Order: sequence, then structure tokens, then C-alpha cells
Amino acid sequence: MTRQRISARNDRHTDRRRRHRASAAFVHDESGAVTVFSLFVFMMILIAGGIGIDIMRFEMRRADLQNTLDSAVLAGAGTRGLEPKAIVEDYFDKSGLSNYLNPIKDEDVYTTLNATRVEATADMTMPTHLLKFSGVKSMTAVAASTAEKRIPKLEISLVLDVSGSMGSNSKLNNLKSAAKDFVTTILDNSTPGDTVISIIPFSWSVTPSQGMYDALAVDEKHTYSTCLRFKDKDFNHASLSSGASATSNGIPVDQMIYTAVYGGWQNLNSTWRSCYTDDYMRILPYSNNETALHTAIDALQARGNTSGSQGMKWGAALLDPTFRTKGVTGNLIDSGEMDASLTTVPADYDQSETLKVVVMMGDGQNTTSYFFDVSDPEYRGKHSDLYNVTYQEQQFDYGFTKYNKGYHYTDPYYEQYCKYGWFKCFYKATGDVESVYYLRDPDDGDYYNIDQDEWISGQEFKDLDQILPGYIGTEQLDWEEAWGMMSPDYYRDITGNSGPWNDYVGSERVDGSEKNTRMKNVCAATKNEGVVVYTIGFEISQGGTAERTLKDCASTGAHYYRADGININDAFGSIAGNVVQLRLTQ
Repeated sequence: MTRQRISARNDRHTDRRRRHRASAAFVHDESGAVTVFSLFVFMMILIAGGIGIDIMRFEMRRADLQNTLDSAVLAGAGTRGLEPKAIVEDYFDKSGLSNYLNPIKDEDVYTTLNATRVEATADMTMPTHLLKFSGVKSMTAVAASTAEKRIPKLEISLVLDVSGSMGSNSKLNNLKSAAKDFVTTILDNSTPGDTVISIIPFSWSVTPSQGMYDALAVDEKHTYSTCLRFKDKDFNHASLSSGASATSNGIPVDQMIYTAVYGGWQNLNSTWRSCYTDDYMRILPYSNNETALHTAIDALQARGNTSGSQGMKWGAALLDPTFRTKGVTGNLIDSGEMDASLTTVPADYDQSETLKVVVMMGDGQNTTSYFFDVSDPEYRGKHSDLYNVTYQEQQFDYGFTKYNKGYHYTDPYYEQYCKYGWFKCFYKATGDVESVYYLRDPDDGDYYNIDQDEWISGQEFKDLDQILPGYIGTEQLDWEEAWGMMSPDYYRDITGNSGPWNDYVGSERVDGSEKNTRMKNVCAATKNEGVVVYTIGFEISQGGTAERTLKDCASTGAHYYRADGININDAFGSIAGNVVQLRLTQ
């Protein structure tokens, strides 16, 4: 029994050991499963990281390809005188990416005078490193780009300072060279008829062309010149149609008196004239003719003081659509001063295809201008001290005695008897009507014969109809007519009376500070209409009044340029490059 119990107990121990070994084996198998799972998770992380690295590599290569293509087509579209296709190919070759550029076909390049359009595509295949374990062995990047250099329709006012200081240091010659290059660059990049340029020279004033003047509502007082005088409020608008202004329905604008601070009889000193009537000072409006524009620039001469406010006022007005809607440009076309095809110029401000630009060059600060008092017009209007006496040369025609009126003595011999009361003489007019001018001294009433440089009494002047052979008549000129023939200084020199001189130089003078304010206002009004304003300070003091005024006038600080000497070519060239807009269109 005992052996049997022992044997049975042994069997139970044996079974227990077997179960323990089975359990241990089970525990060992569970640990193996965890290891496999860990390996699986690690592999997934590795694959995900590999995908991220491959994608990042791909995106960097794709971005590099796209950027290179964008730069290449921009370079191709922006070239002048070279083949755009060759430019793009050369760009890729130097970037080491020429293998990826697809062939550029003829239809991918479009060129006109005012536009160049270039299209190109490129693609590259990049083998993957880790992503290939997921079955993706390579990735393909495709890039496409289109660039266009295009000038829309352009209306440009070239406002140029030609005051006396421009005559020094070769400044005027340097300006002419730079301005002509600017004109050529702009027109070379334009479709004929799509670009117009106006030349606006300014010094003490601005002289509109005759066709412009005739179309404006002007309170005309004389026929010597076409310059206009504006009031402060007129500079708050970009047009000439603000209130009492030239193209409005209100009071006509005031005509500027034509005279000079200094100057002799009918010889007003050109340096001090209020308005310059010479062709070289007249506005050339809306021209697309390179030869005409170059001729106008070449003709410029340096005269007078500085009124940048006037220059900017006219530059803005020539871009304002009221010149079209109020009939100014229509009159210019009718008078032959403007091409008949330009009926839509100047365009409306909201015309998206038209870019309006002012380029203003100044070489110094604004200076004082002089005007006769209009609030107390002692030397304006009628009844001046200048008289025009007209007469005509006479030739003896015939005479007769009072005893025999029927018999006429025609031989010139008998003219000697005309002085006797018994012999009556008749004369016939020969030659042209002549004039002699007399200037009255308001203090003593005597009259100065300007032609003969002699004085006569007031009574003798009244008796001219009796004592002047061939006397026709006497006309008392208006002051506005008188000042066009003499300066206030000449009047003072002859009569000794300083009244007109004091009135002219001291009553309604507009100084540089006032002109700066006017210029600031018209610049702001012009920019508010969407006009792009570039300004150039030519050999002016850095940080001075002139530079501050020009900087304020420019659209932004980047639109202002400093220039010295021949470097003015760089300033005009940079502006031309900015106007010729280069942009990525796709």
C-alpha cells in the first residue's frame, strides 16, 4: 500500500512538473509576440519618417525648379534686343537644371512693341530613399510659368525746371540728354498710339500752347501771352475746373499780366519776364512723335525764377480727363497740335488700361513771383498813362484859291502856298499808318514822346490833331496793354513815379513758401486720383527746402531721386524702368 501511495504521489508530481513546463513555455511565447509588435511599430515609424524626408526633399526640389523657372521667364520677358527663348535656356543652363527644361516652342513666346510674353514648363523625376519601401520608387515635379512685360496705355507729363539756374554747370545739357533717353525708352516699349507724353517746361510760370489757351475760359485782357494766374484754391484740385477756373462754368481764370520787373521800351528783359512767349517755353501737349518730343527738349533754354507749383499744376491738368470732356483736346486736334487719333486722351482716372504718370525735375526751391494788385487795381484796367497816336504820311494832292475853287493846282510846286489863308490845300495818304507812343507824367501832366525822346506839354498833346501831319487818332491804352510794352522800372525811370513799381513788387507777390504749400496741395490732389508721381532733385541741397518739397510731392519715398551731373541719366533711366512694368502674370 505504501509503495502504491508513493507511486501515485510521484505520478502527481510528474504531472505537476509537466504542467509547469507547459506554463513556462506559454510565458516564453508571449514575450516573443511583444518583440514582434515592437519591431512592427519601429518599422512603421521608420517608414513614416522616410516618407516625410522624401516629401521634404521633393518639395525643396520642386520649389527650386519653380523658382528657377519663374526667374527664367521673367528674365526672358524683360529682355530687350535678345531672343527670350535663348535667355530662358541660358538661365537654366547656368543654374545646372537644363536637363529639366522642356522644349520652348515658337508659340510659347509672344512679342509686340509694348509686350513680351513667355511661357515655359519643366519637370524632374526624383528617386525616393525610404518611400520606395512603401512601393513609391520615384516622384515627379512639374513646373509651369508665364511672365509678361507689358506697358499699358501711358499718359506722361514730363515737368521740367528750366529756370535760370539750369544754365550753369552743364545742367541743362545733361537734362536734355536724360529726358530724350527717357522718351525713347518709353516709346520703344509702346505700341504706337498707346503712349502720349507732354513736355511742360516751367520757370516763373508755364506757357500753354495757343490751342490750349484758345479752348480755355480766360478773362483775356491782352494778346501778348497765354500764361494764366491761379488762386490758392485752384491748387486743391488736379484739374483746371475747380471753381473760378479755366475749364469750369464759373468765372473765367485770370490772365497773367505780361511784363517784367526790369526792361526797356518794348524790350522786356527775358530773365525777369512774368511769362515767356518763346516757342521753347511752350507746352508740347500729348505727343507720341519721338522726333517732335526730342526737338522740344533740345530747344529748352534756361530763363527766369522758379514756380514748381505752376509746373505741377499744369502737369496734373494735362492728365485730368476734364481736358477731354471740356473740349481742350478737341480744340488741340482741330488746330493740328494733337494727333486726330487721340480722341480718348486723357483717359478717365478709372480706366484700368491707362497708367498716368508725372515725372517732375527741379533744381532748386521755389522763388517769389510778382503781381499787380487786383483788389485795389490802380494799375490794372482802363485809363493807363500810355497813349498811342496814329498818323499817316501825306502827299500834296492839289490846291485852289478861294477866288477860283473850280481850278485845281496839282503841281507840287504850289504846296508852298498852303501856308497862306487864301490858298486851300488837300493831301492824300501814302504809306502805312504809323504810331508814336506818349507816356504821361501823372505829376505834372506832360507827355513824353518815346520815339523822339522829348517832352511836350499837355496842351501841345491835345493839339496834335492840328499840328501833326496826317493825324488819324489818339488811343489811351489799358494798363494790361501798356505793361506788355514797358516794365514798371521803365515807367519809373521816365516819369520819376515809383507807384507802379511798388505795386508790382510789393502788393500781391507770391513767395517761395506759399508756392511750396500750393505745390504740396496739387501733388496730393493728383496722387489721390491714382496718378503716379516721380520727382527728381537735380543738384540740390540734401535735406533742404527744395528736397523736402520734392519728396513730399512724390508718390512714396522710393519715387524720389537725387541726381548730380550726368547721373541724372540714371534717375530718368530708373524711372523709365519702373514705368515699363515687369510682372509675373501666372
